[in-house]
Amino acid sequence: MELGEVLSKAWKIIWKNKVLWIFGFLSSCGRSGGGGGGGGKTNFNLPTNNGQFNNSSNPFSNGQIPGLEEFQHNFENLAGSGGEMPWGLIVGLICLVVFIVLIAAMLGTIGRIGLIRGTVLAEEGQEPLHFGQVWSASTPYFWRVFFLNLLAGLAISLALLILIIPMIFFSIGTMGIGLLCLIPLICLIIPLSLAIDVVLEQVNAAMVVENLGLWDSVKRGWQVCRENFGPVAVVALVVIVGGGIIGFILALPLVLVALPMVIGGISQDQTALTSGLTVSGALLCCLLPFIILLQGILSSYIGSIWTLTFLRLTAKTPVQLEALPVP
Repeated sequence: MELGEVLSKAWKIIWKNKVLWIFGFLSSCGRSGGGGGGGGKTNFNLPTNNGQFNNSSNPFSNGQIPGLEEFQHNFENLAGSGGEMPWGLIVGLICLVVFIVLIAAMLGTIGRIGLIRGTVLAEEGQEPLHFGQVWSASTPYFWRVFFLNLLAGLAISLALLILIIPMIFFSIGTMGIGLLCLIPLICLIIPLSLAIDVVLEQVNAAMVVENLGLWDSVKRGWQVCRENFGPVAVVALVVIVGGGIIGFILALPLVLVALPMVIGGISQDQTALTSGLTVSGALLCCLLPFIILLQGILSSYIGSIWTLTFLRLTAKTPVQLEALPVP
């Protein structure tokens, strides 16, 4: 497999079929686990003296979050006095979080499948691609891919809990000294999680490209990674390092967005802080569409690379027949 050919081909596919950018953004929603902060108007009524913060009345002057101790005291009183806990609100919040996570997982699933199917269709010459075409070609695989990644996520989470809980008790029992001995193990978790993610990429590709079941996809993806360890490792290194650098570059404008807010906070002036928050919010609203677009392009490019990698590694090599001598 030629790495340069895979990288250039993947770029040509997503550039010629820009509809894959949408599926790339959907795929990134699932990978990041959904999320997103809520907006709203915030009224900052901080104690001031002619527009200047009073050091004596500055709520952050003691290094603590204002109102935190009062909230903790009220919560302890509610729990200790036998007061009725707002279980309805707690259950509602849990259900809301689960709902958001499920929606993000479903969007990520359809995005992941769309990238794989779109790349396969483009490789077969069915270009230019349309959204409805890729969507209809992706839906037959939805539940299989969804449950595959759900089970994988649950298994990984359970393994982390089994690993982390004894580490916590060990650290508490040794007064934190034992945590130093666990640093190598903690550092090992990062490359191990990356390796699992690489295998899952090939498992998903096997399920969609070869139309396999859950267990057969796992065996096929593991077989591809095991028998082609070198090429897969090189592609993973390029994707992880290159994607990390590009992601860091994409995150740099967010620093500029936060700059007016930081300057307003440092000036210790309520008017400057309010203006800084307003400017930062306006800049974020203007920058957000470009971030979404670039994130979709990056995710679609990476997804296309992994799909082409699977196709190249599983392609059957034609048998070379010996030429018979001419009589």
